[in-house]
Amino acid sequence: MVPDTGIMALRSPYAVTLWDYINRGMPLNREGSLKPDEVYALTAFLLYKNDVIKSEDEVLDAQTLPKVNMPNRKGFAEYRSGSMGRRGF
Repeated sequence: MVPDTGIMALRSPYAVTLWDYINRGMPLNREGSLKPDEVYALTAFLLYKNDVIKSEDEVLDAQTLPKVNMPNRKGFAEYRSGSMGRRGF
C-alpha cells in the first residue's frame, strides 16, 4: 500500500513519470525552465524524502531513474488494446 503523499506523481508506478511531471510543470509560472540536472536533483530529493530511495547520495540520471522501484509499481492495471483492466481478468 502506497502512503497518501498528496503528490500524484509519487503514486505512479514509474519514477520517470515524476521526472516528467517536474520537467513539464515546474517551477510555477516558469514551467519547463529547469535544466535536466535540476530536474533529476529535485526528483531524487522527493524520492529520498518519501523513502523510495534510501541514500541521500544516490545519483539519478537517465540510466538509473528507470530502475527505481516505485512502491506502487505493481498497483496499476496494464492497458492492452481491446481489453479493460488487469491482465488475466
